[in-house]
Amino acid sequence: MDDRRVVIVDYICDYPNRESGSPEELIRRKDAVWEQRMQELARSYNREQAEVSCFDGIFYPSVEERFRLEHVPQADSRFLLSSERITLSLMQTLADRNKLGPKNSLLVSVGTAQTDILSKYALMGVEGEDFRHAVKLIDPLGYLKLLQPGCTPAVQLISEASTSGISSMYSAYAKIRKGEFDTALTGGASAVTFPVPYELSQFGTGAERYTEPFEEGASGRYFSEGGAVFLLKERELALADGDVILAEIRDISAGSMGNPVVNRTAVKKLVSRSLEKAGVSPEAELFLELYGRGNEIDDTAEFSCLKALQKSYRNMRGGFLKEDIHYIVGYYGLTGVCRLLDARRTHSKLPGREISRPNAYIGTIGGEQWSSSPGDFGLFASVLYSMHGNCYSLLLQLEEAGAWSGGGAGR
Repeated sequence: MDDRRVVIVDYICDYPNRESGSPEELIRRKDAVWEQRMQELARSYNREQAEVSCFDGIFYPSVEERFRLEHVPQADSRFLLSSERITLSLMQTLADRNKLGPKNSLLVSVGTAQTDILSKYALMGVEGEDFRHAVKLIDPLGYLKLLQPGCTPAVQLISEASTSGISSMYSAYAKIRKGEFDTALTGGASAVTFPVPYELSQFGTGAERYTEPFEEGASGRYFSEGGAVFLLKERELALADGDVILAEIRDISAGSMGNPVVNRTAVKKLVSRSLEKAGVSPEAELFLELYGRGNEIDDTAEFSCLKALQKSYRNMRGGFLKEDIHYIVGYYGLTGVCRLLDARRTHSKLPGREISRPNAYIGTIGGEQWSSSPGDFGLFASVLYSMHGNCYSLLLQLEEAGAWSGGGAGR
């Protein structure tokens, strides 16, 4: 049954500056934000967090206020990690606004950072009556029992640092293709639940990290909280349910670069294999979104990889859609996809980033390599990397407005 087709019918994405649009303001207020978060942790766990200091990052002023869980008793919700609260809220939002019921064969596939599991044991030093509530949530999958999707799902957790989000989607996609499930909620979130005085997943070393990737002087991104969740369905079921199909997943391929630094040869082979598996013509018009780690070594390797791919796919153009979105562990690579789907759903034009001052190693970037108009393309590929050296290629066929079935999810 591997010929079953998998589509995206809904999604949700969030990060601290999604509405404000000002990461600079959140960085400026980080000490005050940190203090408020410490007070929330102290109230939840009845213990002060001693000797922990703020590091530069884009934090939510309050996870509890932004992600309210009305259906979860406070006695339980107070013991949720911040990332768990965000994940539950995003998933519940998708479940509530879509057709999920007893007839759905549902998989909940969550990607999470390894540090969350450590946080469980570090934070839950509780006793007495509190222990009775806390013990239910010590299991890394325990919090998913609080999700109310309208049916009884199978649940799985994939812990793989920088690519945990695409790893969970990869698993869900494969299982729907094989006929094991017909629907999947996949994704999750990253947050500073257990603050430490340094960045566990450092994504930049410069004092100034607002410079966009591929530009001269880029020194990485600031750590950011946030997450993304997608609702996947088998295509015929989505059509029968009257869902709006935003995109079809033509392929997800996985590989290894051998080390954390971008290996242009390994990535080229991975993307080429993905396009070949999906039967993409060498003449196809294709937009390739680069990851954009924001340092000269990786950015140059990515751009070199793009030019190598264009020798076989001459109508391929590169681009970058994650402007102003800082590094969300596990979900940074998927935020460009979310922005693309935002534009598709609202019938608006999504401007891609223009590179005004490429770093010296890249040299020049012209129209034959780069496009700032991703909406002009029907095929969208995205590359994603892990600090462990794992890499993925996600290939989407964007649905034309006339192909939408109308009604249903995401409206």
